[in-house]
Amino acid sequence: MDFKHLSVLVTGSSGFIGTHVVRHLHAAGHRVTALDYIPPKDALPEGVAFHVCDIRQSLLPNQCFDAVVHLAALAGVRPSIHDPIGYEFTNVIGTIRLLDFCRRMEVPTFILASSSSVYGPETPLPAREDHPANPCSPYALTKLHGEQWGRLYSRMHGLRFLALRFFSVWGPGQRPDLALESFRRRIEAGQPVIINGDGSQRRDLTHVSDVARAVGLALRWQGAGSVVLNVGTGKNHSVMDMLEAVADLHCPLVGPIPLEHQNAHPADVPETLASLERVGLELGWEPTVFFPDAPVVAETGNLERRPDKFSW
Repeated sequence: MDFKHLSVLVTGSSGFIGTHVVRHLHAAGHRVTALDYIPPKDALPEGVAFHVCDIRQSLLPNQCFDAVVHLAALAGVRPSIHDPIGYEFTNVIGTIRLLDFCRRMEVPTFILASSSSVYGPETPLPAREDHPANPCSPYALTKLHGEQWGRLYSRMHGLRFLALRFFSVWGPGQRPDLALESFRRRIEAGQPVIINGDGSQRRDLTHVSDVARAVGLALRWQGAGSVVLNVGTGKNHSVMDMLEAVADLHCPLVGPIPLEHQNAHPADVPETLASLERVGLELGWEPTVFFPDAPVVAETGNLERRPDKFSW
């Protein structure tokens, strides 16, 4: 197989991570088919096909691919508490449908977007992939079940299966409910910033450009069977660190920011931190962007580093 020029189906292509992955894979020379039930907000790169599909019930494309990158899912730990059945149906049944699509169409490679949330509050840090999973939300449980179904299909049908456990992805286009974007919007609207707990919770923040690059490298993985890999930075930041960074960049002249503290959410873990040893060995991947840094596009079109600011 020519791992440099693959035909790739990307589900969840209109979402935050999916948008970046589609563009990264296309720029790398792959033949990309984007799949989502929501049309993309911006025009797709020339040559990228778009297929409208609800993975829970619609007909999947009647064609074979070299790989499926499965990003489509209901996201968010907290909303999953109130809709466990919806999360199970979308995140687990949808994943099974795609795995069986790969079996029927003889697609050799399946990459699943999993989550650091599969680790629990008692997980030793930095979290390693061989640490026991202990999900504390329906969302996290559905991600773990997706991994288990992928490993099962790998054993039964010879599928090359990779689960990438993403740690707190941030960057351009991120969802409005994520902390950084929520802080920015409330500060600019003159509203108090809501902090759950005392703000000491810490997160391993992974830039979406590094996530897209990890997916690209995963397509070239030539191992057999299945593997689970962390995609993080090995560094973490407190919620109050995040708030300070947002205020410094977007609202440096607004003065003291009013805060509204609420009870800590039972589904939130106190701290996340990724061990990167395995992903380095398997994919040769390591992070290149560390919060609050971010890459910018220079006039040449190449990525450069801006050391003192971040953006989205």
